[in-house]
Amino acid sequence: MTKKIKIGIIQNSPLTADFSNNLRQIVQGYRECLDHGADLIIASAYALCGADPGDLANRDSFRNQTRAALECLSQELGNVPLLMGAYTDMPIFTPDNTDDDVLSDNDELYVETAAHGYIVPYLLEHDCVEELFDAEVIDLDEFSVYIDTHDDGVEVEDATADLIVHLSDKSWYAGQAEDAEKTHRWEADTNGVPVVCVYNVGTSGDILYGGGSAVYSPGNITQARLPFFENAAKVVNTAGPATAKALPTEAELLCQAIKRGITDTVRNNGFTGVCLSMDHEQAPLLAALCTEALGASNVRAFSFRHNIAAAKALGIRCKEADSAELVKKAAEAMEMEANHTMESRMRAAMISTYADEHGLLPITSITRHDLMTGNFTLYGDAGAYLAPLGNLYEMDTHMMRVYLKEKNATLFGTLEEPQHPEEDRIIHELADRNLSAGTLLFETVCPFTETEVRKIQRGIIASAFKRALTPTVLRTDRPEERLNIPTHHRLND
Repeated sequence: MTKKIKIGIIQNSPLTADFSNNLRQIVQGYRECLDHGADLIIASAYALCGADPGDLANRDSFRNQTRAALECLSQELGNVPLLMGAYTDMPIFTPDNTDDDVLSDNDELYVETAAHGYIVPYLLEHDCVEELFDAEVIDLDEFSVYIDTHDDGVEVEDATADLIVHLSDKSWYAGQAEDAEKTHRWEADTNGVPVVCVYNVGTSGDILYGGGSAVYSPGNITQARLPFFENAAKVVNTAGPATAKALPTEAELLCQAIKRGITDTVRNNGFTGVCLSMDHEQAPLLAALCTEALGASNVRAFSFRHNIAAAKALGIRCKEADSAELVKKAAEAMEMEANHTMESRMRAAMISTYADEHGLLPITSITRHDLMTGNFTLYGDAGAYLAPLGNLYEMDTHMMRVYLKEKNATLFGTLEEPQHPEEDRIIHELADRNLSAGTLLFETVCPFTETEVRKIQRGIIASAFKRALTPTVLRTDRPEERLNIPTHHRLND
């Protein structure tokens, strides 16, 4: 019979290397769980240090601050243990060939020459900090716990555990919630014990972390789940009734993810709000997300084509101007011909200048289809700091508009099906799944003509340089589909 354990979960939004802020969040969540009778309290892998510190993790000062913060945190705790992740030293050894007399033909001596940081689990109690091995079973007073710093399903074979705990270091992506629920329900059934997955919340650069920490029980049960994209603390009784609701829809989670990314980018970088052009076809969607995330008073809009209906429906201030005459005069002064590129760049310059004067973050409505096919003007409609929709296909944005229209029927007017669903599918196969055009055409079941595929292939290759100069894109795709090398190197078949 599964032991009755009251598990406290802290789902916080840590900032990278902001130890004082992160420590306060953990202590607040710990005390809240303590007040509700938790037997064990768990925070995420990044709860103290923040996500993705990059080269900071290789600095002695960062790891020294981590150790000091862990000691300080332990002094704030009671007798209920706290499991969490933090960075520690991983020594780097190199061969020592300085003393040839010591070495034989088959032996080498290694010396520690440096260290870098990596995430491991920690067990903290009052005035006690214990570094744990990753993926091991530890014995507490009344129960044993298997603990690791990932969220892959495991079968605990070498030792008996009363509880499985994953301090996840994985980022959020579209479909992650469904994948996690399927994996960990199987894991709980296979091992016959509850499974706890703890995720942090927030945005680190272009990477999103979604929360949704959960407890899974044998019998294909999701016992409890914390909110997605929100700070929260909760105590879950493993022997109590299941309280988890059904997972939010994909559209709802995508909207929450983009709103969280916008909010964090604005607040973490000292902006007071955002501004955007309403002349892109996806602008009403982005304006709606910004308004829900920041409030209408913190969103400024511009239109150079009298597209102000959506701004009025959302209650945001929108400035109108006719850029055509300005471009005409500028072109005459420079003895050039006025064109779309010049006009797009002049509009972007006006918006970015206004943004700088008012402490606003300029954002753009361009999508993944725009970016991958080169359907944007560099320093024009891509002249912004952030492209919140830049990782989304047209089917994704259509799904989000349908979801948001339920709350604001007048915002989008008549919703039409996306114009380029076939092109988006080809982009996905070539860029995300890493298939060459030849493989897609001749080695798979392909519903597209060679003309369609080659057109998209040429567009992706030709726009590679432009994409490298575009704003930050919030990542909503699977980590294995994120491009680590230029796309054009993989498409030339």
